[in-house]
Amino acid sequence: MTKSPGAIPRRALAFGACYLVAYFVASYMDLATTALGLERPGTFEKNVFATDATGYLPARAWLLTAGGAIVMAGCIWFAARYRAEVDPRWLRQPGRSFGKLYLNPWSKAALAASPIHALSLAIAFVLLRGVAAANNLLVYWFGFGPMGELIKAIGAETSPLAGFAIVACSFYVVACILVSPMAARLIAFWRSTP
Repeated sequence: MTKSPGAIPRRALAFGACYLVAYFVASYMDLATTALGLERPGTFEKNVFATDATGYLPARAWLLTAGGAIVMAGCIWFAARYRAEVDPRWLRQPGRSFGKLYLNPWSKAALAASPIHALSLAIAFVLLRGVAAANNLLVYWFGFGPMGELIKAIGAETSPLAGFAIVACSFYVVACILVSPMAARLIAFWRSTP
């Protein structure tokens, strides 16, 4: 029995399952160290989506984490489903594919690179949660976290939301480009296996 070109390879499904485990482990590390860092007097959570006027809201943070898992699983599905559409040039030079701009990732032209971008988004998110956990530990141990200080400095000149968005998005984009070779290798691997 032959599989349709869009069928998800078993290895991609296995990667997706392992990814979700890594995602929740990294998320737990981030959220647990957030609570730890907040024990230090004078500290407060800078993620405006996980706070309100009363302070840090762990339940909201976990709800956002669950929503993020759905989005990241969708990114992995998209990359696996459209792996055959990726231009071999971008598999060889995945970092450069980020210079390709598009509005619709499903358009024929965008599918030459968008599966690499989607998989990079998922992989980089786990990396970013790990960096956030390390930042939280620095806050707990030394009272200083570089990411939080950047957010605070930019937020003081703009708004807390803008500060968070600028710092988080900048780190995320850089992380996506850094992990894109791994994403390209996975897509190439999925293309060569059932």
